[in-house]
Amino acid sequence: MAELDRLDREHGLGTMPSPGTIRTRRAGRSPVIPGLLISGLLLTGIVALSPDENTRTLRRLIGFDNDRPLAAPDVQDRGGSFRFSLTQRGSNEPVGYDPCRPIEVAVNPAGAPEDYEELVRTAMEHTSAATGLRFERVADTTDRDFERGSVLGTRRPVLVAWATPEEEPDLAGDIAGFGGSAAVDSGTGRMRYVTGVVVLDQEVFDGTVDGAEAQAIVDHEFGHLVGLNHVNDPGELMNATNEGQLHYGPGDLEGLARLGSIKCR
Repeated sequence: MAELDRLDREHGLGTMPSPGTIRTRRAGRSPVIPGLLISGLLLTGIVALSPDENTRTLRRLIGFDNDRPLAAPDVQDRGGSFRFSLTQRGSNEPVGYDPCRPIEVAVNPAGAPEDYEELVRTAMEHTSAATGLRFERVADTTDRDFERGSVLGTRRPVLVAWATPEEEPDLAGDIAGFGGSAAVDSGTGRMRYVTGVVVLDQEVFDGTVDGAEAQAIVDHEFGHLVGLNHVNDPGELMNATNEGQLHYGPGDLEGLARLGSIKCR
């Protein structure tokens, strides 16, 4: 905890009010671990789905292709705080990934810390356990498309990468990373996420943080990736200012369970 206390003195989280892409902020000297900012850059609405997607939708309407690979989570009121990054129009229902299809995750290892594989796989495990969403690690990639939009509503693997402010200006200053998911409109007025990105500041993970602190940052990013926004509650990992929380808190877990309990599409 001494190391965590040092990090708490040196780093900070920040927020932006708009939903969507996550920005991990290092706010100078305030007593917090690096955290995430929300911006709206990746929320791309696309009306038309590809023929392949329409075929899947039709199969589900007539009773086929509608099985979850993992059981739906138990949604409980845990007494914590949570917010969704995006909700369906005119409702409180969250926008999320299709729970009947795995979320593919590709990693670009350029500039990543030595333990990047463990960090990513552990974040996948933690978030999967809380949501009932299945993450599937696919082959490493050289892709560095950090905007990560969707083409004609088709799904693409989530991209996890490390970069420097010189390559990615959004990492300049007190920003330690960013991420989020792209939402598309199926044509029925309902949105869903089909791809996303998590980009982490190479310098922050190059000796500034490690161990449980580094894992907490990646977990926080994955919470945003699947649809959680910041809250103002120090007992939650998704708190706008992290005050030593290393794991998903009670509100985080309820929000993640709700995100994983939406209907298949």
